[in-house]
Amino acid sequence: MLRRWVAVGLAVVALLFGAVAAWGIIQFNRIDRVAVDLAEAKALEPQNFLVVGSDTRELGNEDTADAGGIYGNGKETAPGGKRADTILIARVDPKKTSIELLSIPRDLWVDTKAGDGERINSAYNDGAQNLVDTIERNLGIPINHYVEVNFNGFKGLVEAVGGVPLYFDRPVRDTNTGLNIIKKGCYTLDGVQALAFARSRHLVYSNGKHWISDGSGDLGRITRQQVFLRHALAKVTAMGLNDIGSVNSLVGVAVGNVKIDDTLGTGDIVKLARKFSSFDASTMVVHRLSTSPFKTKRGADVLRVSQAESQPVLDIFSGKAEASQVTTVPTTALTPAGVTVDVMNGAGIGGLAGKAADRLKAVGFNVGTVGNLPATTHIKATTVLYGTGGEAQAVLLSSKISPNPAVKLDDSLAAGKIVLELVSDINVPGAPAAGTSAGAVVAGTSVTTVPPTTVATSGTGTVTPEKTVGLNIGDPPAGVTCG
Repeated sequence: MLRRWVAVGLAVVALLFGAVAAWGIIQFNRIDRVAVDLAEAKALEPQNFLVVGSDTRELGNEDTADAGGIYGNGKETAPGGKRADTILIARVDPKKTSIELLSIPRDLWVDTKAGDGERINSAYNDGAQNLVDTIERNLGIPINHYVEVNFNGFKGLVEAVGGVPLYFDRPVRDTNTGLNIIKKGCYTLDGVQALAFARSRHLVYSNGKHWISDGSGDLGRITRQQVFLRHALAKVTAMGLNDIGSVNSLVGVAVGNVKIDDTLGTGDIVKLARKFSSFDASTMVVHRLSTSPFKTKRGADVLRVSQAESQPVLDIFSGKAEASQVTTVPTTALTPAGVTVDVMNGAGIGGLAGKAADRLKAVGFNVGTVGNLPATTHIKATTVLYGTGGEAQAVLLSSKISPNPAVKLDDSLAAGKIVLELVSDINVPGAPAAGTSAGAVVAGTSVTTVPPTTVATSGTGTVTPEKTVGLNIGDPPAGVTCG
């Protein structure tokens, strides 16, 4: 199944802000329009732009250089109809000249109009209006404008801005999409490699001796997408309004590859362009919903919103709370040393919890209580439970265990408490398993460990810490400038 790729969503918004105000009015009026019933927003008041990356492959060709990024090198098949493989909301505040970004996982389980459930990306299969209504009904976020980009639009926008510069602190690759970074350093990704990077959910990296799986799948990809968006937006806004050739190229790419709602007029764009002509992409604040794994009645693995933990972010995008005032998005590493876990035996197998505790200690986790669950407690699967505020730690713990256990919020636990409940023996890559030595590679696999999770703090006050999962790459270290 085709998985998420990231359109240069905010680059599209920046394109509209800048290009139309300068030279692109005639071309702008040729961009396809979509009739959507949207929430009204007063001029220069905060507005929510719903940016959708369409997964249609009608414009692709399996023999082209970008076949991996689009088709997955033959390992993925096109779904029926079309899906919204990237869904993000950009809250644009002209008065504060700020942009806040919310990424919505494609596998988020939502209620339908008929009262049934489906993945949110499937809602788009019934049209833009259904997706807008689904977001408003399930998340309470009003949508004021709509932007849709296809694969060719993504590649074309990257090429039109001269590529997007990213810094890689290690070699990385994804044989499914064709991403191939052979050594660390600065790279300016062209349209093909940018698509391969943005769609990568099977990322592996090199430690100099082994290729190691990132292991975070779609959630890790969101982390990297948000980094990519900031750098893409920086390239667009750095062009200014006087580069006639580049601006015309950008708007030209949009024709045939981008769709916008029919209420977004030229005058609206010109007003926004004047406000955002000097926007600093580094001030863009990114947010994520707090989610937990969930299995449907038919056995599908999906995600559902952790309402209490997500509410502060939802309040920002619904207009109930002030957006954060920060001008940077600092990132701090969350490592096993920052996590304390209680390990509980729920299977009645002698020594099960002790063995698991030893393996977790070997890779750096702190272990609290080690014991047995009450005999009256019956659990069906190994699970990581967490108290309020402990999701990032729980996700990190789950990512270190093979196979990854489910992660669930338990309101009965103290805030920040982490508990691992076991029904069978676990493998912790990098720690000794039964009959092996520390650091041994499990037979038949090519992974030795997974990298730390990071927690990006995007504000204070009403904004809760954002959970960032997976390998966070793209931003250069201090003293290094790419592009």
